[in-house]
Amino acid sequence: MSHPPPSDTPRQPPSAILIVGAGVFGLSTAAAILSSSLYAQTQLTIVDPALPNLEQGKTDENLQYSPSAHTASIDSSRIIRPDYANPAYSDLAAEAQKAWRSRYAGENVYHESGLAVVAGSKGSEYVEAACRNVQNPRRKTKDRLEEPTHVERLDSPQDIRAILGLPPDHSLGLGQPESEHLGRTGYINRSSGWANAEGAMRIEMRRILEHCRDTARLTLRRAKVDRLLFSRADSESKPSVTGVYLTDSSCLEADLIILATGAWTPSLLDLTGRVQSTAQCLAYLPLTTSEADSLSAMPVLLNLSTGCFVIPPALNTASPSASPILRSSTATYDEGAYYTHHLKVAGHCHGYLSPRPITVATPSSKIRLCPSLPSSSPVPPPALEGLREFLCSIFPSSSPLSSRLFSFSRLCHYTDTPTGDFLITYHPEYENLFLCTGGSGHGFKFLPVLGREVLKILERRGGEWQRLWSWKDQHVGEWKGDGSRGGETGELLENAMKEGGERERERRSKL
Repeated sequence: MSHPPPSDTPRQPPSAILIVGAGVFGLSTAAAILSSSLYAQTQLTIVDPALPNLEQGKTDENLQYSPSAHTASIDSSRIIRPDYANPAYSDLAAEAQKAWRSRYAGENVYHESGLAVVAGSKGSEYVEAACRNVQNPRRKTKDRLEEPTHVERLDSPQDIRAILGLPPDHSLGLGQPESEHLGRTGYINRSSGWANAEGAMRIEMRRILEHCRDTARLTLRRAKVDRLLFSRADSESKPSVTGVYLTDSSCLEADLIILATGAWTPSLLDLTGRVQSTAQCLAYLPLTTSEADSLSAMPVLLNLSTGCFVIPPALNTASPSASPILRSSTATYDEGAYYTHHLKVAGHCHGYLSPRPITVATPSSKIRLCPSLPSSSPVPPPALEGLREFLCSIFPSSSPLSSRLFSFSRLCHYTDTPTGDFLITYHPEYENLFLCTGGSGHGFKFLPVLGREVLKILERRGGEWQRLWSWKDQHVGEWKGDGSRGGETGELLENAMKEGGERERERRSKL
């Protein structure tokens, strides 16, 4: 059951808005606010630990913006696709993709490599529905019909190997050719691709600063939020959120608070049964220039049964320089090879949970909760083994890529909801608090259009999205998402790390 926004939400634009968080949800919303004439008199403040400081009314042409490597929106690459089982998301993603082609292609950010969506014994229903929506869109606008779509069915493992450039008789390093790791059937959409995530976020920040030069109504604050600031409520009104306390004990106040804090949102607010952080695993395989050249024509491969995917390198942009997490290894020399590029292999699974006891502020007291939150843990060894098995299904055992060590691995934290739908709505119990979170691992691709839809909901004219992204009843039981995630549900990060440690001790005992 969804809940409508408060009926007494102010109709007039607020004089001051505070956006907490500078990821995809935060920056896209900020850009939309600054470009709307309705908010011409609104002072906007964005606070985030990764932002540079910029005082209101001032401009700085030398302002340096380095997006945080800890957010889900920052990485070397993110998949851009209209391939959704839900036709509403497919339509919106197709609209966003048109903007990716026009706004970001010239910036060497968007790459239309193609996307192969495959499945084994699980996930085939999502694959079939996504293929139908791409080939026969619900919203048959002129632009949508004119957009290029080159869809080809993959009816066997042999078809999948063919589009990856593998020989028909390719023998897997693990298991049989029909292995779940490679997939059994699916399709390839030649019109999908991927984007350099950090590059896109830099462009979004540039758009924001360009508006700032014209209006001088933006403040950027480099700080970390500790808790929400509440006003006292009387018996006839709801409690109101009037700002946030920072970790240095100072506070920021505004007429409207927008929480775009991603996986950290449950640390500020009780979202039990509605939002939780899950840890996804990703790793990078170093490549020589010649290896990158041979793999650059490969499409993105997404297996919905295992939840694993691989993104090809871009020849005109060495991947290390495109991501803050890889800059320390821009070029490495090892075992006689000079590595200049990287192949990304990662999981789009149900992910690991990392519950942690915390205290969350409420209007009258503090409450103890134990939500799943982002962790600084390394990638669990069992997860790395799963990524390795996935690579072995792509590259023959005779290839050095099947056994080469990863150069880097890390956890990427999703902000999941039970259904995979975003949570973009007014809080039903607190005045002046607007939630903009719940990306569920698929929000990045909507960067060009997301802020526009956020403003519609903010103004209570969001239509279909206002209903789909509304505040829903607390979910109890298994979180299944939207059907696009592979792997097991409910796995604990702590248990996976313990399992990896036990395997390592067993291995050493046999030496």
